[in-house]
Amino acid sequence: MFEGLYSALEQSEVITLYRHINPDCDALGSQWGLATWLKHRFPLKRVIVLGHQKMTNGLFPDSDEIDDETVRQSLAIVLDTANVRRIDDERWQSARQIIHLDHHPQIEHFADLEYVIDHYAATCEILAEFFSTVDQEPLEADVAEYLYRGLLTDTLSFKTSNTTEHTLAMASYLAQSGLNIPQINRDLFDVPLKEYEFASAIRAEAQILDEHLMISVIDQAFLDRWSMTASQAKDQVYQFGGIREIEIWAVFAKDHDDQRNTWWAGSLRSKTLPVNDIAMNYRGGGHKNAAGCKCLDDASLNALIADLRRRLKENQA
Repeated sequence: MFEGLYSALEQSEVITLYRHINPDCDALGSQWGLATWLKHRFPLKRVIVLGHQKMTNGLFPDSDEIDDETVRQSLAIVLDTANVRRIDDERWQSARQIIHLDHHPQIEHFADLEYVIDHYAATCEILAEFFSTVDQEPLEADVAEYLYRGLLTDTLSFKTSNTTEHTLAMASYLAQSGLNIPQINRDLFDVPLKEYEFASAIRAEAQILDEHLMISVIDQAFLDRWSMTASQAKDQVYQFGGIREIEIWAVFAKDHDDQRNTWWAGSLRSKTLPVNDIAMNYRGGGHKNAAGCKCLDDASLNALIADLRRRLKENQA
């Protein structure tokens, strides 16, 4: 399963690690978990974590900075990212060798070595298995905690449909490192009062369509009123996941770039019906039951919602 991976790591003096834009805990956990594991085993190597978006929640360090020539000399490892345009830092293309390690359905081939296991629940699950084949002893606690964060969040605390016996076995393997699991849960899921109130406001904006589809559309005025971003709004999509009657749910929020060009971005979820194929038609993608899309104009937003309604009706027919 991991043929050639350890050899490539061992032979490379400089290794650069990449993640997707708008990184979640699986992207960050796999990136920092691998970086820390490499530093423990190969202290003389240069291991560089890249990504333009800075993380301010305190759970993960900020990315490193490096010059272009160093990237060209490096082994580049792209983690938790299915397609080229979502890789955060385009310099990966110039590296001397490229590895792709991911659990998303593969839609592009862009690496020299590929380790894509799309029936695993998280990229951190893949890394945990790889590490277990190399090390017979429990992992260092810092490595294990990075991976556990990604595994816990991508499975929504082991509740997603792709949570398997193997997923739980990897969680058990990570827990052997003496993790403080209650504290990890608090760090990941406790929110400040303002965010709780923000989530309540997003729930109040939701509308139910065709009895089993719940949509919350958040415009710029709403975000400005709460001093929140589109990304923070989309992160609240999990709020609608525990409603018995709802099969598909989504949050769409107004987003913009530095030039104030605006568009709609969305997070889509479902219990059993596929939504990633719909997202792919709107500059997005993801997993069968969890996907995202961006750069939607008003017409595209309405068309996407119509497609979600059509998916529900097809299932009911």
